[in-house]
Amino acid sequence: MAKRLPKLPPLLQSKIYKTGQTRSSNDDVIFQNRANRNGTVLIPFESIHLFDAAILTSNKFESGFIVVMSPEDYYTNPEALILMKNKKLKLGVNTILLYETRTQWNTFNPYKNKLSVAEKRTSPIEGHFVARILSSGSKDEEKIILGFNTSSCKGAGIRVQEYASLLTIKSCHLQLEYLFWLCYDSREVALGAGMTENEIDNRMLAIATACNNQKLANTERLYKTRIIDSSKNTICPLCLKKLSAGAFLINFFDSSEKSSDVDKDISQINLFYINQLKTGEFNHTPYNLAWGHQNCNMICKETGVIETIKWMKEVVVNTIIFNKDSSN
Repeated sequence: MAKRLPKLPPLLQSKIYKTGQTRSSNDDVIFQNRANRNGTVLIPFESIHLFDAAILTSNKFESGFIVVMSPEDYYTNPEALILMKNKKLKLGVNTILLYETRTQWNTFNPYKNKLSVAEKRTSPIEGHFVARILSSGSKDEEKIILGFNTSSCKGAGIRVQEYASLLTIKSCHLQLEYLFWLCYDSREVALGAGMTENEIDNRMLAIATACNNQKLANTERLYKTRIIDSSKNTICPLCLKKLSAGAFLINFFDSSEKSSDVDKDISQINLFYINQLKTGEFNHTPYNLAWGHQNCNMICKETGVIETIKWMKEVVVNTIIFNKDSSN
């Protein structure tokens, strides 16, 4: 049996663990809230061309998939039915209709078409439709929320672009912890958080060894993707400043009294994507994940670091041109 590793500080452990979960969602959408990334994926029908039939009929998605169609496509688009056949899609088996507007509900009423509400994530779904229609403010037009809306089964699945296999999730966890230990002050911070010198040594060695064995510690590749600097210290991939390990242990939910000793110059840490998540690609992978400043991440949002840098370069160039023109 493998030797149990010394525990990480709880805030750090939680931050790493949560990278294996999807973003938050509310009850007005069909996505699950903070679900594991290897859960059932929802594929928009308009993006189905990005997925080969071989992928859909394989075990690529560990918890299966559900294709989400609009009623208009299903009832009025003959080409959609041909594509469904080619992709081996069938309503009520691996495909559902999503009603999002009052017009859809009135025009293609599911009950008049003898359809049943979908409540099951695994194929066969044994249901045909889900509704997420907001209230119009009128008493006669209250919101309609049907399907995957019980406490035991909330949300039909996750966004397909957020998917990662369990093995990939574990590999990402390993590399993300490795990056914590590459922070310039990681030992000092870990000591301050209650770990002993011996525990730190054991943990660092085990993580470094595991990453080396799994080819997750290629520092040249990490440097080229703006995740570490030339000194092999972890940096923010946008602003390129070194990250303090102390930022991983800031709890912004503490009361002001408890957080009065927090260094206000240290920005909270967020997960970054070097290349953005895209439907048809699986970018939640090692070497595409990084730690960075929360403020910098607010600039990137869902665009990814590379695309954000291209945009920033364009802004700078346009500003230079504008300033030259205005000075004439």
